[in-house]
Amino acid sequence: MEILEVTASEYKAVINNPIQNFNLAEFSDLNKAKCDAVYYLLFKDSKYRLGITFGVRNSILLTPFSASFGGFEFVYDDIKLYQIDGAIETLVSWAKQNKFNGIKILPPPAFYSPNFSAKITNCLYRAGFETKNVEVNYHFETQNLNDNYLQNIWYNARKNLNKSLKNDLKFIKLTPEDSHKAYEVIAQNRSERGFPLRLTFEQLQETGTIIPIDYFLVSNPENNVAAAIVFHLSKTIVRVVYWGDLPKFSELKTMNYLSYNVFQYYKEIQIPFIDIGHSTVDSVPNHGLCEFKESIGCSVGLLNEYYKEIN
Repeated sequence: MEILEVTASEYKAVINNPIQNFNLAEFSDLNKAKCDAVYYLLFKDSKYRLGITFGVRNSILLTPFSASFGGFEFVYDDIKLYQIDGAIETLVSWAKQNKFNGIKILPPPAFYSPNFSAKITNCLYRAGFETKNVEVNYHFETQNLNDNYLQNIWYNARKNLNKSLKNDLKFIKLTPEDSHKAYEVIAQNRSERGFPLRLTFEQLQETGTIIPIDYFLVSNPENNVAAAIVFHLSKTIVRVVYWGDLPKFSELKTMNYLSYNVFQYYKEIQIPFIDIGHSTVDSVPNHGLCEFKESIGCSVGLLNEYYKEIN
């Protein structure tokens, strides 16, 4: 298996329909200033088989380097295990030759591409990659928003949703001109709860030129009380990058109202999966977030981070 260092445009010409949009060459190029260098790598035998993009920090190859996950992309979905093995072996040799200290790979959750995920997991394990973190990730299947939804979710979630529906709340999908209103609610939520907000509004706007972004707002007659910012990562999957409410309005059960309406919106436009994101940091759970996501009907999956030291 041959490894080729290419430009972003050359990479895009081969990997033009990635599993998820964090692996778009344009997205990596947009964020290249966040690391020391970016490498666009293609793997080829008789044909191009795989691609991967790395950022470099402290002599470590990272995928992702500015996103929730990254990992390998296939050119053809019938990629064979031995072809993946060959690509990983070639990658490790290339990393040694270029004197990198290690390789860190965090692929997307398995539901993004179940068959490929299983193959990658097996191949990385056999190539000596260690599991460094196991994050708990949540997603919602919109087919589950049906006549039995209220009966299937947790009692407290059902009670809170019913309460929220009796309040004078309004769910709005914002126009691009009004998208700042959602960001302002998220920023206040993060500030009041002491959580970091890593993206500026300007960075979100730049990202939106590459990855489609939806902005949602929940309001009552006097205030904006909750918001969600959602990325379209494929034709079938969106990911909630930010959502939250203002703590002083939590008695209105705004998060139950917001999540239900987000689910309903994507069901209506026939998006089958909503990735709600992980609720662990370095594998340590935020129990409140985990229980909230499970209570509203989310399924539980894993984000496995793999690492190989290069000697």
